[in-house]
Order: sequence, then structure tokens, then C-alpha cells
Amino acid sequence: MAKIDDIFHDFAAAFTGAVGDAKPIGFPHKLRREALDLSLGSLKQVDIYLSYLHQQQMQLSDQEWQTTVLYSGAYVGEVIRSETNNAYHWIDYNDYMPTHPELQAIIPERSTPTCAFLVNDKGVMSMPLNKVRAPLMKV
Repeated sequence: MAKIDDIFHDFAAAFTGAVGDAKPIGFPHKLRREALDLSLGSLKQVDIYLSYLHQQQMQLSDQEWQTTVLYSGAYVGEVIRSETNNAYHWIDYNDYMPTHPELQAIIPERSTPTCAFLVNDKGVMSMPLNKVRAPLMKV
């Protein structure tokens, strides 16, 4: 579990611009990366960015869209982890779904927005990657 937590922490760092060789996100000039400090307050900047992104998403290549969803969702998830003293951990779709077959009809396949979930020790699950993808889905 620690390994996937580390991977998503790195994705979040890529969203902030802290990883020089990361794949590019869409419209990076619209994101105030200097304000991204993993605090709850920094989510306001993410919200502003995502509002613009959703309006302009059809201008992005599929690769840019997937990378942006992955990195921005990882950032939102890492804020959740930070604000809860790491009470949540990232779990891969393929590890989570076999123990939750009731969700199979709702989340039938692994994709970028559903590739990993945040889960705490009480079983509470969150899908930050899927949340940042909304309100529109690139088809």
C-alpha cells in the first residue's frame, strides 16, 4: 500500500510543477502552482483551474486529458490524506473491486478516473480522480 501512496504523492507533485520531467498537464498557465501546498485552502486554486479545464477540455489531446485527470486527482487526494493525517490510503481498482462486488455495476472497469481510490480503515472510500474528471467526460 505504501508504494501506491508514494506513486500518487509523486503524481500530485507533478501537478504542482515540482517534477521537471513529468508529462504536461493541459493549460498549465491557468494553474497557480505556487499556491499548491497540499492545504485545504489550495483547493480553491484547483477549483478555478478545473473550471477552466472543463470549459476547454475538447482542445486537449487524449494524453493531456488523461495526465491532467491523473495528476489533479492525485493532488486532491493528497490534500485529503494530508488533512486527515494520512488516515486514507490509495488502493488500486484491481485490488479494491474484488472485495466490493456490489460496486461492479457502478464502476465496471478500470480507467484513468477509476484506477485508484482513497480508502480509510473504516472502509470509507473516495474517488478524487473521478471527481476532477466531472462535470464532463472526454469521449
